[in-house]
Amino acid sequence: MNKLNRRRLALKLLATPLALSVPLTSALAQDKKPMKLLVGFPAASISDIVARLLAPHLGAAFGRNAIVEVKAGADGQIAAQDLIRQPPDGGSLFVATNSPLQAVPAMRQPPPYDPVTDFSHIGFIGRYVHFLLVTRDASFNNVTELFAYARANPGKLNVANGATFQKVATAQLLKDTNTQMNEVSYKGEPAALTDLVAGRVQVMICSQGVALEFLKDKRVKALAVNATRRSPFAPEVPTLVEAGLKPIEVVPWVALIGPPGMSEALVQQLNQALRMAMGRDDIKEQLERIGIEPGVSSSAELRQLVIDQLKIWQRNVKELGLAA
Repeated sequence: MNKLNRRRLALKLLATPLALSVPLTSALAQDKKPMKLLVGFPAASISDIVARLLAPHLGAAFGRNAIVEVKAGADGQIAAQDLIRQPPDGGSLFVATNSPLQAVPAMRQPPPYDPVTDFSHIGFIGRYVHFLLVTRDASFNNVTELFAYARANPGKLNVANGATFQKVATAQLLKDTNTQMNEVSYKGEPAALTDLVAGRVQVMICSQGVALEFLKDKRVKALAVNATRRSPFAPEVPTLVEAGLKPIEVVPWVALIGPPGMSEALVQQLNQALRMAMGRDDIKEQLERIGIEPGVSSSAELRQLVIDQLKIWQRNVKELGLAA
């Protein structure tokens, strides 16, 4: 699949019409044990919040309770490997992100699992919105000024990385703009953003859910947003493309994943339940507030996105020398 078709697929995932609510009947509805939604990052992380938003609606679609179980660590790898060991009955699902499904198999050798064959792909939930941030007292007010300064002062700026997507996205931006910055790695976005506010680093790509309050309080400045459209919470900030930069090839996303071997009928039932939940205005509004551009997809479309994005991650990791 070429770049144009990949972008069309990504846009389609964001624009797929949401299904109307209809009753669901399946063997899953006969089991009254709580459904379990695994999360690969700490409590209060964006994926944890997404899981807690969707859990009651996914459970209710089958007449069951649904609980969120946090298995944080190793960029989501721990939760992913736990899911692989679960029975394919829909009782255990994974609110997965690009980190365990793309970054881990692309950056770790040998890969601990295959994101295409070792999981059942249920449906897309949305893509993360990220801002390109700088310190509030920075002399540059747009990306042109930022990268012109960086080229004139190689190695003078420190750029923070708090997650796998940011590491690859930052490396791509530096390569595309022929600039050099000192990359500083953190265990999570909050710590990186704290140092950005303090001025110990000057640049950072940060998810909207973490950055929004800092932007509102004007403790940092946003020069661009990595999204298909401007954020309604910061409409004055241009997209990367509007700012004259290439779009980031790796897509930061969140989706519903099941263990391997699930039946096609069960996958479709779960996909329909996800569509029902995503069709709620309150869910869409809350997702947008935490920096998720909501969108749903078929199982096949999600699987294709995983295939395409894995190739992009593998190429970027190799070209940029980012293997763990």
